[in-house]
Amino acid sequence: MVSGTCKGYAKPSWQTGVVGIPADGVRDLPDVSMFASNGLWGHYYVFCWSDTREGGTACTGAPSGWSGAGGTSFASPILAGIQALVNQKQGARQGNPNPVYYKLAATEYGASGSTSCNSTNGNTVGSTCIFYDVTKGDMDVNCTGTHNCYLPSGTNGVLSTSDSSYLKAYGTTTGWDFATGIGSVNAANLVNNWP
Repeated sequence: MVSGTCKGYAKPSWQTGVVGIPADGVRDLPDVSMFASNGLWGHYYVFCWSDTREGGTACTGAPSGWSGAGGTSFASPILAGIQALVNQKQGARQGNPNPVYYKLAATEYGASGSTSCNSTNGNTVGSTCIFYDVTKGDMDVNCTGTHNCYLPSGTNGVLSTSDSSYLKAYGTTTGWDFATGIGSVNAANLVNNWP
């Protein structure tokens, strides 16, 4: 789930139709967003890893006592698993899913975004949404040095378009953005509404 552009690669014909996609002529990433926190502020994927000799914990009791981790090493296989559920339901491999993702997102968001599928709605987000448009926040990246790094104190700063104040480098917006792509995925709705 890397953000940015792949210079030298032309924008694919299917990466269209969603508000926010840059008219830059190149393939833009990411496509979708998955939760990937690795424990910062107590946020992570809980998983059962019961081999205590290798650092795991017994998978008994409340899941809050189980092992936890995150990052793209967890998020990427989870999205692959979601796509495997699509393949299973369809009874065949689906190939590159991106054209379908963008078509579904274009239908859901329309030309100006979707108020019912906006992730800021929390528990009241629309029950039929396939993607949740992430419109608040940004992607923070630790940095050191003096170029594109806001460092008010300490050792690590945050990636910024200014060296003297914090200005988001990868902020979220309506529709597609460099922080979250077309948004996060409702796995059940994606599987059950695959065309």
